[in-house]
Amino acid sequence: MRIVQLSDIHLSKENRTDLRNSYLEALIKDLQLYNAEKQIDLILITGDLVDKGGESFEPDNPYQIFKTEIIDELVKQLDIASTQILMVPGNHDIERGQIHEENEFFLAEKLTSEGANKKTEEFISDFKNDNLRIKRFKEFEKEFHSNNIPNYIYSNNESLFIFEKDGIKIGFALINDSWRCSADLTKEQHFIGYAQLLRANNKFKEHNSAMNIAVFHHPLNAINDNEKDEIKSILKSKDFDIAFFGHSHRHEAEQLSSSSGGYLSINGRSAFSESKQELSRYQPGYNILDVDVPNRGYILHARKYISTRYEFDKDTDSLKDGIESSNLPQKPELYQLAQDSNNEDTDLPSSYTADVHRIVSLLIGESIYPDKYIFIRELIQNSVDACNRMKESYSHLTPKITINIDYDGNYVEVTDEGDGMSKSTLKNHFSVLGKSISQEYNDNNGHQNLISKFGIGFISTFIAAEKVLINTKSEEDGQIMFEIENVFKGFKYLQPYSNDIKTINGTTVRVYLKKPLNIHSAYSHVIKYCRHIENLEIKFNGQISPFNESWNIEDSFHLYENKTHQYDLKLGIGLTNKNIIASYCGFLINDFPVQIVPSMFPAHIGGEVNFFPKSIDFDISRTNIIATGKEIACMKEISISLRKLFRQALEQKHPDFYLIVVNYIHCYLQYYDQIKMNLESFYSDFYSKTELIAMCMEHTKLKYDGDEQSLINILPILKSKSIDIIYIQNNDIPSDYESMLIQYLENKGNLVIKKTGALVYFHYGSQFQTNLATIIQIIANENNFHLQNIELMSIASFSDIKMDKSQFNKNLQIQLEKIEEEYAVIIEISKFKISKNPYASIVNQIYINCNHPAFMSLLAEVDTMPAETLRIYLLGLLGLGLNQPLIDLKIQIE
Repeated sequence: MRIVQLSDIHLSKENRTDLRNSYLEALIKDLQLYNAEKQIDLILITGDLVDKGGESFEPDNPYQIFKTEIIDELVKQLDIASTQILMVPGNHDIERGQIHEENEFFLAEKLTSEGANKKTEEFISDFKNDNLRIKRFKEFEKEFHSNNIPNYIYSNNESLFIFEKDGIKIGFALINDSWRCSADLTKEQHFIGYAQLLRANNKFKEHNSAMNIAVFHHPLNAINDNEKDEIKSILKSKDFDIAFFGHSHRHEAEQLSSSSGGYLSINGRSAFSESKQELSRYQPGYNILDVDVPNRGYILHARKYISTRYEFDKDTDSLKDGIESSNLPQKPELYQLAQDSNNEDTDLPSSYTADVHRIVSLLIGESIYPDKYIFIRELIQNSVDACNRMKESYSHLTPKITINIDYDGNYVEVTDEGDGMSKSTLKNHFSVLGKSISQEYNDNNGHQNLISKFGIGFISTFIAAEKVLINTKSEEDGQIMFEIENVFKGFKYLQPYSNDIKTINGTTVRVYLKKPLNIHSAYSHVIKYCRHIENLEIKFNGQISPFNESWNIEDSFHLYENKTHQYDLKLGIGLTNKNIIASYCGFLINDFPVQIVPSMFPAHIGGEVNFFPKSIDFDISRTNIIATGKEIACMKEISISLRKLFRQALEQKHPDFYLIVVNYIHCYLQYYDQIKMNLESFYSDFYSKTELIAMCMEHTKLKYDGDEQSLINILPILKSKSIDIIYIQNNDIPSDYESMLIQYLENKGNLVIKKTGALVYFHYGSQFQTNLATIIQIIANENNFHLQNIELMSIASFSDIKMDKSQFNKNLQIQLEKIEEEYAVIIEISKFKISKNPYASIVNQIYINCNHPAFMSLLAEVDTMPAETLRIYLLGLLGLGLNQPLIDLKIQIE
């Protein structure tokens, strides 16, 4: 099978001519030589077909141009079918104009690997705001392959292709790793949803493919580290043999192998982009991969464009003599778990078989434990259990746990005064995977106070350990000391030196860290994981380090606490957003426990819930809560705190804090009809709409009659004055005309509100924009008021806003009449306060501010002022130019 990889072409109007004149002909000529030697089976285009979403080609579809300019030429000149061309999107293939900023905040700040998996499940057949940016590319892909390729399975995420040659099937997983891309995306925020690979692998199994190939745009070091490691694990441990990547514009090829399997990783140069690139490593090029599928051999050809000769040649910068041959990583061996079978049919299995190396590697790998330093938590949990078992036997004891972080020795050491490990414990529990001594102790004694459950925690040390030293003493067998260099090597038993001799029972586990892991990060993880551990002492280089217990409620104004047989809950409300932390027996689970936090729960309420043994279910890594029903009671309890904390905050009326709570109440009322169903599901006792209206009336403070008053006090006053209209000022800075109306309305006892709002934040990442006008509208409907926008009002509605001009000086009246005739305007005199201008105008009407100092000065001198001087003074006062009639704005508008 011969595969061609082209990547990162970045077609645009600017490089279109260069592509035609100096590059494409050379590429096709080179490919024709290889095609003549051995037929090309497939061409993979690994992303960035066009540049910046093809914006230079707008309004034309850039992918149709790409098809015409490149794909059609390849098909024609190489005499291949379009079915032989596969493609994945790159970050330049997104439409930047389709990125919805309101979604970006959540995606950038709160998206996790599991969240990305859920997103891609939603996207399989639908486009939503989060993935609209990739829609144009995916629609082009769908149209290009529609009813064209048998065994091509399209989705808005990964698309799959089952290629068959000589009766052998090869699966291609075309991964969409660019649906999250934007101009501001950082590596830490880049999650692609690794479940795309798992779904592909399951489909390949259905088709019994002999080999599987994953096709990406981004190399793995361009995505979030946690997801990168998960994808590496999947590629190695699942049935993937080759992975193609683009994006980096340079060639890289390596075999990535481990005890759990391996794959060949190939990164392609940019196929075109800059044909005149002078830096050798970034010059255009492409790859050809020949694969002997039955024998798992391969030959890789690296090609590079030589711009001075306008032709392709061997890429000797990347591969010696531009070519490399080897074998793909082998599949791991399987071990039979039992021998006692009566089976005599060789086509039937005799027992279970297992890939022991893969299983152990998965157990100590980041596919289960997402954090390399998580072994610290596991060791301390084991020590807590050992101390609890000791207290069960000797209730008068208060055994201590000491954590020593040693900078010079580069090790983390956990010492406990627990029951220690006997020979029997070491043989039947410590050295047996999946057999937890604490779980067995709980089951045998009817207790549930011990933490450990799965029996694999200790081997998590080998994620980080160069070697591990264990020193333990028990009543049964005394002191035992041994060293482990590798989980796949045997234990090396040691004779304790004098300073290693233990005088009391307990266990010390010392973990020497691998590079580049460091002691300071280990120390910070001790503080991170240990939330509420009794009798714990932490030392850094032998010096006791302060350890302050925290419930994440510092700087909170009010507190809510409740302790049940299942958990200890403490929450507080404050001026800043805070997470709600979930912990288990004093150890951190995570600070993103979506399963226990009610929908639309205020982000200003934070704190912690510490679960007791068996009161919650979590995954094997103990970093995520699993929704099994146990979490519902906790969620309902958390919801109760809302009313109590809000009531305390509203009663105290701290200026800043009070406004925060009022904004939340406004939000709940504004969106009540949309969110009611969720609130009923997640809250024990949420506000009714009637309650929210009453609270908003009481706590919405507005400026009325010169004072700030509650709406509940203002509305009866309006009714007593037979006023049933509330006026809205839409503009933050009203025009002079609007200011005049506002002053007039307020002088008449009306309520005028500004159209303001606030951004209200909830756990986790969701946010809502409130609109005071919408909230007042809901309240007004309940109280027989209606709303009126100031900007939509006619001046004719207010006849008494105008003063009688006949009361003013005759000379003034004469000049005003002449100006009206000459400039085609209507001039009125009114009393209003505008600090900047002595007049306000609307269309062809001008209102002189009788209270303005300039006009009052004119009135004082009008009797003695010559007519022409008076005219000029008035023109300046009215904002009119000399002999420059005012343009009729009404005509302009029409």
